[in-house]
Amino acid sequence: MLEEEYIKSVALSYRKELGQYFTPPIIANLMVKWVLHNNPEKILDPAFGLGVFYDSIQKMKNGQTFHITAYEIDDKIINYGKFNKEKVLSIINADYLNAGQDEYDAIICNPPYLRFQKFLQRHHILPQIEKNIGIKLVGYSNISSVFLLKSINELKKGGSLAYILPLEFFNTGYGKETKKRLLENGLLKQIITFENEKEIFPSAVTTVCILLCKKDYELNPIKITVIKSLLELQKIDNIGNYFQIEINQSDLPANKKWFPIIKSYSDNIQVPKNFSTFSEYGNFTRGIATGANDFFAFNKSKVIENKLDDLDIIPCITKSSQIRKSIFSKEDFDKLVQADKYVYCLDIKNHNDLNVLNYLKIGIEKGYHNRFLTKTRKVWYKIENRTPAPLLVGVFNRGKIKVIRNYTNAINFTCYHSFYPNILGLDYIDKLFLYLLSDTGQNIIKLNKRSYGNNLDKFEPNDLNNAYCPSIKQFENLSSKDVSNVMNLLLENTPDSQDECDQLINDFINNL
Repeated sequence: MLEEEYIKSVALSYRKELGQYFTPPIIANLMVKWVLHNNPEKILDPAFGLGVFYDSIQKMKNGQTFHITAYEIDDKIINYGKFNKEKVLSIINADYLNAGQDEYDAIICNPPYLRFQKFLQRHHILPQIEKNIGIKLVGYSNISSVFLLKSINELKKGGSLAYILPLEFFNTGYGKETKKRLLENGLLKQIITFENEKEIFPSAVTTVCILLCKKDYELNPIKITVIKSLLELQKIDNIGNYFQIEINQSDLPANKKWFPIIKSYSDNIQVPKNFSTFSEYGNFTRGIATGANDFFAFNKSKVIENKLDDLDIIPCITKSSQIRKSIFSKEDFDKLVQADKYVYCLDIKNHNDLNVLNYLKIGIEKGYHNRFLTKTRKVWYKIENRTPAPLLVGVFNRGKIKVIRNYTNAINFTCYHSFYPNILGLDYIDKLFLYLLSDTGQNIIKLNKRSYGNNLDKFEPNDLNNAYCPSIKQFENLSSKDVSNVMNLLLENTPDSQDECDQLINDFINNL
């Protein structure tokens, strides 16, 4: 296949720089069938690549006459595909975002996946795009969403559009304007997601979805399709008729995160009535970003080698893997110290100590003071002033969310988000912990997750702050004695401790 040859001959770094990730032919066929069903005469592909959509259109045209306009910024990939002599195809070697406005009967695209900050021409192009589409774009938009917004503006009345997008736009701030445009005049008709994504999109680095749109101004419910396997995909004849549920447009407001709403429908997860959010009890914040972990992280051997005083280091969890159990005790920390693990962080108090100055000199010689984060600080080696957090939640998770009750005086790096309770939340730490740890709680919390490729999920601090949990009034119905019993089982790490936690929280929520 052309794609396999191209991948072998072109460096991964080059493809990543341009955000090149290819569409499997089976997906291209599904999308092409959608945009061809109204016999379009004028078709647009804003990110042509190796021409997978063009190949599919040629196979399915069934006597239809049309002309395809394609944009491709990379002349290397254009020359590789050798499509220049095709009569029904015009490939424009230019950036689609920099092109003028036109109108098309059908638009089909797998756009580049790049943050807009990495787009070198953004300061020149952004004002013109904003003028054309009539909205102000935030600086951290993904280029794929900007592509979509421009394409929506170029779709003729009655026209059809099929787009692949990173699923993250459902939950992000920059996705608000994109969702608003998709909802206008009933444009969005169907959302397609994939459970076993790596089987279908083997080269994808982020979780993706397919959006099917039609400019018919009919305000119909939006179809939600979840495809679980390649085998299931191969059996689908007409994707427009293949879906599990329908959601009214009014139930997908542009200012809300769509992923929790869609998942609650598709998985039948109901958030109990009168639930609150974690922000009622305190707030999650990211762990400490040092900008140079290899400089700031210490084990006992490194402390001794550099002759540092105990006053100039602080206990710190530097890697997620250092904590293996749901309750992290002082005894657990002491075992890590004895194993000479990197569980200390530089936190200088003796600024004029000769040994400290010698270590800082080593850091400067190695260029640590000029790292992205360190050079922006007033004192390059001065980290954030943090207290130990009683609750930690893993930033990246596969399946089970990693939740830790921290009984030590250790702070933490960015491998964990830290929960700091307010005055009200201080009395509910253990109850919040058991809720976070339980299967029932995690199913609800995962409504706010961000999905990436290969079943990898991520939480930003505000995803957790806005996640649902019982209110203070509801938590009063959870027996403190029962909580204490389960906490003791978890502390002892008994085999059935997780089951006891699940049972306690499940019974509590069912009785609300």
